[in-house]
Formats: sequence, structure tokens, C-alpha cells
Amino acid sequence: MVGRNELAVIIAKVIEIRGSIDVTCYGNAMYPFLREGNMSTFVRVQQDRLQIGDICLFESDAGRLLLYRIIDIDDDQQSVLYTFRGDTYDVPEKPVPFSQIIGKLTAVHRNGKIVYVDNWQSLLLEAAVLQIPFWTKFFRWIAKRQHNRTSAI
Repeated sequence: MVGRNELAVIIAKVIEIRGSIDVTCYGNAMYPFLREGNMSTFVRVQQDRLQIGDICLFESDAGRLLLYRIIDIDDDQQSVLYTFRGDTYDVPEKPVPFSQIIGKLTAVHRNGKIVYVDNWQSLLLEAAVLQIPFWTKFFRWIAKRQHNRTSAI
């Protein structure tokens, strides 16, 4: 693994001290739940509370900060590895240990409203992403259309 990303260290420290942090998100990997420029709230996470479907901020082996959904938890007796994938991506990231998970998403601030990850619409979206394979392609197609529409303005 590359040395720790300085921003990852700062965000982790703020979460450790304050219990949460609000961070602006960029990209369309988690579209439609997260959109370019949304402010997102992350909280401290306990390893035994993580589950498939949770959206976490983590540091990849390459040192990049990523915000993806847990799609698999591999718990072999010696270590636990978490596999993440963006909702618009077909290919997951390389599994990471808990030490690279910085925080868990609890809410998204959009258009003056707060959308919590545990509301029924968010849970329905999570189920679609995890259970219906074509949804990933559909979300990617919608995200590209949205990006092209806003880029033309």
C-alpha cells in the first residue's frame, strides 16, 4: 500500500474527535443516491456493525479516497476484508481491511433537505443495486446522461 493519503488522515482524525464530518462528494460512482457536489455526513464506524449494503468512505490500496457500497465481507479466521463497488460500476475495488475504512455514510444533504441512508427510498435503492444486476448499468447510463446535460450548459 502507498503511504496514507493526508486527507484521509485528517478526515479520520476529525471523525475520531467530533464523531462525524460533512464532506462534499465528487463523481458519479454512487448515482443516483449521491450526486456531484452533495454534502455527505460520515460517522465513526465499528467493525462489528458493518454490513453488506453500507456505504463507506475508505482509502484504496492506491491511496485514493473512495465512497462506495460494501458488496462482500470476507471473514476468514485471520482477517476481515471488505469489498466495495460504486453503484454505477460493474467491477469492484480490491478488498481492503477495516483499517482502511474511514467512516460510514449516514446522510446526504441535497437541495436543502437531508436524505438519511436508513429511509425507505435509500433501502429500496440499496436492494435494487445489490439484487438486480442490470440496475448498475441503468444507473451508469442515467449518470452519463445527467453529466452530459449539465456539461452542455
